[in-house]
Amino acid sequence: MSFGFRIKVSGTVGKNELERALSKVQKKHPLAGVRVEMTAGKKQFITTENVPDIPLCESNVEEADWKTILKKELYRRFDIFKGPMIRVFLIQGKDTSDIVFIFHHAICDGLSAVVFLENLFLFLAEPGLLVNPYTEAPIFTKLIKKDTLDIIKGKEMPGWLTNREIPELKPPRKEPPPKPDFALHSWSFAEEEANKIVSFAKKNNLSVHAVLGAVLLRAFSLELKEKNSFKGVLQSPVSFRPFMVDEAKDYFGLFNGILTADVDCSPERTIPEIALEIYTKLKAQLDNYEPLIGYYFFNEYFLDGIEDPELFFSNREDEPFNYDFSLSNLGRVQMQKKYGNYEIEEIYGPIFSAIRGEIVISANTHQGRMFFTCIYDKDCFDYTAGSAIMQTALNIFKDIAG
Repeated sequence: MSFGFRIKVSGTVGKNELERALSKVQKKHPLAGVRVEMTAGKKQFITTENVPDIPLCESNVEEADWKTILKKELYRRFDIFKGPMIRVFLIQGKDTSDIVFIFHHAICDGLSAVVFLENLFLFLAEPGLLVNPYTEAPIFTKLIKKDTLDIIKGKEMPGWLTNREIPELKPPRKEPPPKPDFALHSWSFAEEEANKIVSFAKKNNLSVHAVLGAVLLRAFSLELKEKNSFKGVLQSPVSFRPFMVDEAKDYFGLFNGILTADVDCSPERTIPEIALEIYTKLKAQLDNYEPLIGYYFFNEYFLDGIEDPELFFSNREDEPFNYDFSLSNLGRVQMQKKYGNYEIEEIYGPIFSAIRGEIVISANTHQGRMFFTCIYDKDCFDYTAGSAIMQTALNIFKDIAG
């Protein structure tokens, strides 16, 4: 799985300047410049040796637009044995520049991508800024706070780990990479509109994330009521950074898990009622250190006794999705409005490769504005149906904003 970001910048971003800044970020964060090697013992490891620079492709608005590039690049596989697992596209317009970033999800999460982007613009704004590289790639299980780690280690191993049976492994199936026909919607709320949504959440003692989830689940249930009978399931990536040492906030890596909440979206229920159910269920899981516990045991013990990890993973069956959509909400991203002569107008992302029939909605708040995308394969439903869902959600947002 890959994901992307699109940043719209006032004025012109020079290709040479961007390449120099990318080179510095690649030197600063080890995982921004890695490739995979396979050992004779059929184990994989990552290395920064002999990894080329992050590739940058330049075009203009007459040749390509950011959505077209994203939809194509989100299903184009990385060569993980060559590296790096990031690629960048610069689209020059008359008065603005669009920069599209594609990240392999194996090396980082959405919040880490924001760390990468912020560092990039710092180097763009100050070309003479020296690189202070991290000496080694961060390892999630080594960064958990001691008191949290003590709690995790005091838990029993999950049943899916202790009771697992390793089947006879078959050679992997040769299948061509998927080429989904993505639909990609985007919209934003001005600062005044965003503040009203935040005020609505505070007034009802809810999180903004729960309100966003409630509105979107309501829209899906209204437009697809014959399909889901008003029963909605929300998936939400969750950051593990609150459970990690303080310096981890500046690290580039993969530090997130997944939560789900099944919710009654019946028409007679209000948005605050739906949002409260989402908030309560997600908070209860976090308070019980879910899914942190599962991720810790997975990272530490899942491959114990597995002689051929790659063959083992290739034999695992894809599990069917048990949720309506995934809401990847970064909240307020810690990026400035201006970096030297570069002014950021818009940030869309993280936009994930919904390659197996998934529907992914992203949200982030930058300088008071909220930015959203919704991506799905057109096999889920056609573009007209997707547009209707998004319009219904926008109408509900307008209602709750007063």
